[in-house]
Amino acid sequence: MSYLFYPILPAPGSFNPQRVASTLLWRSSNELSQNCQVSQDLTTLTLLAGVSIVAQGRYDLRMPFGAIKPTSINVLGVAGSGEGKSPLFDKVLHPIQEEQRRQRKEWRKQLDTYQGELEEWRTEEKVLTQSIYRKRTKGGTAERERQLLQELHQRRPQLPREFRLLYDDTSPEALFSGLDKRVPSAALATDEAELFFKGPMNRARSHINSLWSGGSTIITRATKEDIALDDVRLMLLLMVQPGILDNYIEAQGRQARDSGMLARFLVCAPLPTRGQRLHSQQSSSTWDAWEQAEVRLTTLMRENLILTNEPDTPREVLEFTPEGAACWIQMANEIEQQMRPGGCFEACPDHGSKLAENVARVAALIHLLEEYDGGITQETVLMAMDISLYYSGHFMQVFMPPPQEEQDAQRLNEWFNELRQFGWRIIRYNEVRQRGPRPLRDKKRLKAALDVLLNHQQVAVFTLNRTRHIDIAPWLGPQNPSIY
Repeated sequence: MSYLFYPILPAPGSFNPQRVASTLLWRSSNELSQNCQVSQDLTTLTLLAGVSIVAQGRYDLRMPFGAIKPTSINVLGVAGSGEGKSPLFDKVLHPIQEEQRRQRKEWRKQLDTYQGELEEWRTEEKVLTQSIYRKRTKGGTAERERQLLQELHQRRPQLPREFRLLYDDTSPEALFSGLDKRVPSAALATDEAELFFKGPMNRARSHINSLWSGGSTIITRATKEDIALDDVRLMLLLMVQPGILDNYIEAQGRQARDSGMLARFLVCAPLPTRGQRLHSQQSSSTWDAWEQAEVRLTTLMRENLILTNEPDTPREVLEFTPEGAACWIQMANEIEQQMRPGGCFEACPDHGSKLAENVARVAALIHLLEEYDGGITQETVLMAMDISLYYSGHFMQVFMPPPQEEQDAQRLNEWFNELRQFGWRIIRYNEVRQRGPRPLRDKKRLKAALDVLLNHQQVAVFTLNRTRHIDIAPWLGPQNPSIY
């Protein structure tokens, strides 16, 4: 099927689940949502982040224009306390954490062996060094000892690499040193990202951006050797409460967006589920799809074990089918056009410029999770496009919120909707100030919110017997007001 004659790009924030309904990604994230009682918006994106963690070290992606890119995605989940971030986080990352614990035990054994071998090596080095010194003080050349010492230095025991993919509360130096000395693939993953946004890790934005793009970076240190990172992989999985993120954006000002780090994120800010998570003795939890996904995550994760002994192992490069590449190119061109004046990405070109590449990376992750054969197909690209554009709506919701009066108007109209359900039509203006949403009991904010609703013909304001009233259903036509 050709997509050359009509647009394929959905509106940011819209989503039709039919295209992905049969995938393991959708079925397993649905089970996670139901059994952990977390929004499926958050479970789907968190699962994709889990796939990225275990795939980025062993797979790259050839873009339709030829460039080789990582399969890394950065994920930001914005949800309040009690929304299930931690249980979901632990569930998705459990296979990785368990393997890390097993490998850490083996690494400690190897470390003990290394310490013994290193002591023997130092003893042998000391003997040869002293022998060279004695011969030279007596006028000799000690050529034989010098040759043995050179050969000894080539046989110096190597510190065993620890298998570690996950970092939580860490400094930039510790993280980048881990990428250099441990496994050259890692995830900075935390369900309490306050430390990231308030700590020194946030100041390493330029290095994080370089690694997301697949480039190299050098971390310069004043008193230690520089850390040069070439061809390593790093992704971020951050869960944060809305207030903490708001404070960060307010404190950083334009720097929060100008660095380009936030533009690279896929963002999920689901609606609160508190008050809707009801238990029942009749309901039974099934984990069939999740167990399949967990097995696949474990398989992909174990492919990284080779990196502890052979960190330079080449990655497998995923490619698009010709139809998949053509579909991606059309989608990327449509995104570019939407950055023009009047387009949906006009106000956020930083986000729009990274969105097409994020679609390609998500397509690669779906391809790996589903174990599809061959290249990345057109259908997989369309799945990734639908998912990424849906979360693009979340990005705009978080980083490009509407003006305060529009947010207040939406909140006020939701409260009016509750009244409308019970047949209310007319309410005194002062009653809204007394009983309405608490932030809108402020006179100025209430007036601004009502002005927005008036412009959208959602309400009408009139005076009766010197008392102001609000008609919350003016589209029903004139009626004799009933005062509540």
